[in-house]
Amino acid sequence: MRNLTQIAKAIVDPRANLEKMPHTDPDSWETPARAGRQLRLYHIKSNFPLIFGGLIVFGLFLVVLFGPLWAPINPYIAGQHVVAHLDTVTGEWIDPPLSPSSEYPLGTDQWGNDILSMLMYGARNTLIAAAFVTMARVILGMVLGSIAGWNENKTIDRLIMGASGVIMAIPMLISSMILIYALDIRRGLPAFIIALSIIGWTEIAQYIRSEVLVIRKMPYIEGAYAVGSKDSGMVVRHVLPNLLPQMLVLIFLEFGAVLLLMGGLAFIGVFIGGGSSSVAGDDTLALQTQVIADVPEWGAMLAEGYRWFTSKPFIVFPPALAFFVAVIGFNTFGEGLRRLIEQTHVNTNFLLKKRMVLVIIGIIAATVYIIGNTGPAPWFAKMANAFTGTGAYGHIERLAGMNGRSPTQPGSQEAAAYIAAKFEEYGLQPGWKKLEYIYPMQMTLTEPLTQPQLAVLNADGTMLQEFVHQRDFGFMVDGHGGSGDVELPLTFVGFNGDGSALNWEAYRGLDLRDRIVLLLEGNAPIDFPTEALVRGAKGVLWISEDPNDVRSQNQFSHAAGDYMRAPQIPIFRIGPDTADTILSAMDSSMADLFAVEAGSQSKQGWFTHDLDGATVRMVVELADPKETAVPTILGYLPGSDLSLANELVVIYAHYDGLGIDPDGTRYPAVNHNASGVSVMLEVARLWQEENLDPRRPVLFVAWGAGSLTKPGAREFLDSEQSFTHLPTTQRLQTTAVFQIDYAGTGSDEIFISPHSNERLKNLVDESAAEIDVLVVNEAGETAVSSDMLNTKAPWVYLAWDNPAIPPDQDTFDRIDAEKLRTFGELLSLSLAKVVRQSRY
Repeated sequence: MRNLTQIAKAIVDPRANLEKMPHTDPDSWETPARAGRQLRLYHIKSNFPLIFGGLIVFGLFLVVLFGPLWAPINPYIAGQHVVAHLDTVTGEWIDPPLSPSSEYPLGTDQWGNDILSMLMYGARNTLIAAAFVTMARVILGMVLGSIAGWNENKTIDRLIMGASGVIMAIPMLISSMILIYALDIRRGLPAFIIALSIIGWTEIAQYIRSEVLVIRKMPYIEGAYAVGSKDSGMVVRHVLPNLLPQMLVLIFLEFGAVLLLMGGLAFIGVFIGGGSSSVAGDDTLALQTQVIADVPEWGAMLAEGYRWFTSKPFIVFPPALAFFVAVIGFNTFGEGLRRLIEQTHVNTNFLLKKRMVLVIIGIIAATVYIIGNTGPAPWFAKMANAFTGTGAYGHIERLAGMNGRSPTQPGSQEAAAYIAAKFEEYGLQPGWKKLEYIYPMQMTLTEPLTQPQLAVLNADGTMLQEFVHQRDFGFMVDGHGGSGDVELPLTFVGFNGDGSALNWEAYRGLDLRDRIVLLLEGNAPIDFPTEALVRGAKGVLWISEDPNDVRSQNQFSHAAGDYMRAPQIPIFRIGPDTADTILSAMDSSMADLFAVEAGSQSKQGWFTHDLDGATVRMVVELADPKETAVPTILGYLPGSDLSLANELVVIYAHYDGLGIDPDGTRYPAVNHNASGVSVMLEVARLWQEENLDPRRPVLFVAWGAGSLTKPGAREFLDSEQSFTHLPTTQRLQTTAVFQIDYAGTGSDEIFISPHSNERLKNLVDESAAEIDVLVVNEAGETAVSSDMLNTKAPWVYLAWDNPAIPPDQDTFDRIDAEKLRTFGELLSLSLAKVVRQSRY
């Protein structure tokens, strides 16, 4: 009965056993460190606890250093198949936990994690945590015990010993649990170190106090007083050297006690980080809340596995054995040191010599290395650093060489087939129904049959300036835009206030017959070209608000053959520079447009300004609109964590471009849009190479309509129906969208759209700081895609800032391999945090 009581007390209140610790004899001039015989090899060889415990401690040290290298799987980036699934390679049904096998020597836990790998990686987390707690306890106990002993019966002595008594009155298991939760268990290692240190120093302080009380009365202390030594000098020169041997013993005994406490806490569900909660069950089973550990750690393995003790003992046995061996090892080694000190004279003066500085530096370096490789962050960084950019460079070169990637040209189908093949090669599941990668998005499109023309001519018909299609201007098909061949003077129509509030009666008297109308985006109502057509205009020029986006818009917002569209007039979109050139030929400027002269038409809300002296030629011949299946490629990776399996992460990029003009002008669309989709492909390849297993499901989207005015991506991602075709029974909800573009060249800063989700923006900012990449949240000349604006899902837009290149000059030779690598590294690191961490 007495033994059972002692065992129960050790479980509830695990403390280092200091009863056998050597004590200084007050009647002797020597402390235990200076008593006994000279140390001989015989004393070590005959000290079984020292040898046995030393071998275990040394073995654990090797596991801490090299365990991650020996582990079959990296649990930070792989594992956690929490749902039964079909192995697409072997065709076998996988339903963890899996019994030990050649693939999993110790089996897997209930989440599908390889137990051997968890032990190897968990050794570093567990033993480092125990080491920090031990050192904090020993240092705190030594300092407070020394202060109390040196100031016997003074106020500080009574305060320290009173606090010690109060803390020891509460069982350590209970007080530890209360403090850990009070400090927030989700803070991870810092909460554990602080909590276990606060309640673990008491016995050490009492022991050190008793030793200091005796040492202080030694003749050499009285002699030091006699020669005028200060208290601080006596502590360093006389007290500390005599305590060091006991401190060494205390460290190892306390290490074992800390491990025993951590194991006890694990059995009641208290471990580093606290994990994340998951509700499991179905209509026939009661719902159960289970905790999933975020990091591999022995305590977490015990907390998750003890429920399987009767049915699957192989889950709980390895971590329990690891705790047992570690506790036995440190306790026996500490006992061996204690015996060695009792039997021999142990000289520890070498610990206070200058050469120990090198040893301390070595220990600090090893500690920094171990800490730097503890937790998920270092492994995420290593995986991101593996993004070399070579693969993305190859994808860009391949896409740029295709025969035009406009949605109406053969290169679009060729690019789609290439991307789909890469998705399959990199292990992504088909993301469209009928197990297909390509989603055919139906759109009404047209294309020019001849090269569109825009020119300004003088009064006698001599051409003053001809402009370049897709760089200086582009045609539009909305608002009765269509084919036409006109050469007429210009009339600017401006608006005072909100022009959209004007109805048709407000334009009574407006005469635009045989004129080309010039409008300013942001000033004129978006539907005014229709009114201009009614008033006799033969063409419309829109001055774009975005100087970098004047591409032709060949997408209709209505079905092909809609009779309501006739008649048609040419409508072009021009940049500010093109507008300045046209206006200067007519001895005018942008500022002059808003100066209403005599003879100009005007009414409340609008005015006109006739621009004579030159004419404008607009020529465009378009094919009949037709329904076109624009290919979008969808690749899917299922989420392996039951608690996160419905939180969809989307990686989104365009692969299309402007294609080839009728005159043979090629638009390679390298930086915009081949670079974004190429980085996405390389991320998929890297994940396959590193065996990354996303806890959240991931949808890779290579969108085929990015060059169109209404690409439809936002509507697609906002619709719950879009995800019903994915190979999952989960009801998915988009939790993060990463839109990437302009990944191959630009300024030295990566642009994050200010409209991005704040949490995702902060995540990318944090990742950029970790790899020393500059980011900017204010748009320079970047043409920010509006695909995700106003979407319901949290999104973030990433691109190199100021990447503006004329579309006909967006060629492969402009790609900067280093910028491509940096962009991919930042994206990989940010995505790893989102898909692998419960909270980000």
